[in-house]
Amino acid sequence: MFRTTDRPSRRRLDWATPRWTDDDRVYASLLDALTRDLIEIAGTTRELVANAEVDPEEMRANQERLARGEREDARRELGSFRAALEDARARGGEGAEVPYDAADPVQDDMADALIQYLVRPGYAEVRTEEPSPGRYVYHVQVDWPKLRALATELGYTI
Repeated sequence: MFRTTDRPSRRRLDWATPRWTDDDRVYASLLDALTRDLIEIAGTTRELVANAEVDPEEMRANQERLARGEREDARRELGSFRAALEDARARGGEGAEVPYDAADPVQDDMADALIQYLVRPGYAEVRTEEPSPGRYVYHVQVDWPKLRALATELGYTI
């Protein structure tokens, strides 16, 4: 993952637009930047494992399809992402692990959003417990200083 000072300037994706309320725009912008990180991570990984004989144009087209799919997923998941982030802060403050029980559909949805958009690009950590066979509890710890730095870079305060 890039350090903030090494990160290329963030180009916003196409959906941090006036259709979002001011309150939603903060979360949409964060999700936008995090999705961009995920797209970059996926593209880098794909390049590392690609066969040298793969057509560069085909690879670029595949990466564009992946990016489009990631952006569409993120747009649909804005509400879940926002609820999960607000829940993590309300229950965990500025650094405690927050448990999410996969048996509860609401908690499972929040855990999925946090893992997808914060854990994968390095803005949170997750630890999994199996208190009984087949029942999972995800303990998510958000790196609030790092996430706050990202928000500041985007012109927002969280």
